[in-house]
Amino acid sequence: MLFADVPKVGGGERVLGHMRVLRADRMGFLSRLTREVDRVSRLEIRGRRTFVVNHPEVLHELLVEGARTFEKSDVTRFALYPLAGEGLFTSNGDLWRRQRKLMAPLFHAGQLETYAADMVAATVRGQSTWKDGQTVSLAKETTHITMSIAGKTLFDADTFSEADAIGDAITVALDWAAANAPSFLALGHLLARRSLQGIARRGPLRAAAPIGKLADRLRAPLVLPGESGKRLRAAITLLDTHVQGMIDARRAGAQKDDLLARLLRAQGDDGAKMSDRQVRDEVLTLFLAGHETTATALAWAVHCLCKNPAVYEQVQAEVDALAGEPTFADLSRLPLTLRVFKEALRLYPPVPLFTRQAREEATIDGVTVRRNDVVLVSPWALHRRADLWPDPERFDPDRFLPERESKRSRYAWLPFGAGARVCIGAAFAMIEGQLVLASLLRHARFESLNDEVPEVSATLRPRSGMPMRVHLRRPASVS
Repeated sequence: MLFADVPKVGGGERVLGHMRVLRADRMGFLSRLTREVDRVSRLEIRGRRTFVVNHPEVLHELLVEGARTFEKSDVTRFALYPLAGEGLFTSNGDLWRRQRKLMAPLFHAGQLETYAADMVAATVRGQSTWKDGQTVSLAKETTHITMSIAGKTLFDADTFSEADAIGDAITVALDWAAANAPSFLALGHLLARRSLQGIARRGPLRAAAPIGKLADRLRAPLVLPGESGKRLRAAITLLDTHVQGMIDARRAGAQKDDLLARLLRAQGDDGAKMSDRQVRDEVLTLFLAGHETTATALAWAVHCLCKNPAVYEQVQAEVDALAGEPTFADLSRLPLTLRVFKEALRLYPPVPLFTRQAREEATIDGVTVRRNDVVLVSPWALHRRADLWPDPERFDPDRFLPERESKRSRYAWLPFGAGARVCIGAAFAMIEGQLVLASLLRHARFESLNDEVPEVSATLRPRSGMPMRVHLRRPASVS
């Protein structure tokens, strides 16, 4: 099937096509995808042929069978490059495969157990300043907690301050990325880059190298105009300074056993270690993945419980049955807590849209995809397919009972992606979500103060920050 024969998603009839709604009304765009896309559809985006896929069978083709053909898109790489550089989230090809192999041992099950106590300690500390009856922004509080967890596990930072500074700078960079994926700034850079790459291939041999270098520079923004660009430059300078200082301290012999130290010790099959720049990119990628997405998922999980009091009572009883603060050994005693977190990830996937780009011609579900075509995946739309999730808007943690999960396609639930590029920290995030949620519920009762609605930025954030009144159940003692 050719591109023109693929069903088109509605709402892209104007000059800007779907670019306008992608920038101006992303929740409306997600709703349209939910209603209209069954297997494969197409979008109208000037200068870039773009498909949308929304069926488990097709997603298996794309993300598993086509893992080597479909890589991270140029637009995603452009928008996140100032922050993540060539980190695991944005790199492609041989570099990505080398880094994935190098970093995978850091997230094996045996390593994850060592982080559990830090996760709970950070949660207890985060609640220690709350007053009974106080109104808090839950999204801000969960972000503070997950930043502290990321700071401790990545940098062995025992105070909030260092993690806060890095977290705030990352938020600035994420907001810039969300505003520029897609944008005319991004498309202009990428179209210019593609043109230069074509000239380098077809032009005189002596000109190929310098033109190729110029094209390579265009994978990242050359200029950062306006006030947002100024804020981004300041944020990246702060991040580079902080992380390089930590790298220098570890290389000078600081006795730490955090993820940063382990990254610096990691060696490839050839004995080579990462450069400081590569370590910087991986550290910031892990900090990003380790706090922003989990924080929003935790906030949405509490929101769902507040709107479903019967489930709230059941999960509260499960948490209260523990002998004390939740531990790694208690995970098996918190099955409902885990199901609640999974269902929150279904209803409010932290990354509601992601893209892949074809490095060569391929076929998906009988549709011809050309080199450089973009394929968009929406976990938000997938998670609302009524044939996969009956009554999809209803909060029902029992969808994740083992016997029901076993009957559902692995590719019906994609909060962490799938295939070779599934999130390397997925198991970390699930343990963190289960333990932090249990600790939050152990120490406080939450009362929702509004009907929160989501908005799409870099992640699926609550628009008003999720105001909650907290009723303390027991004091949070901080060691």
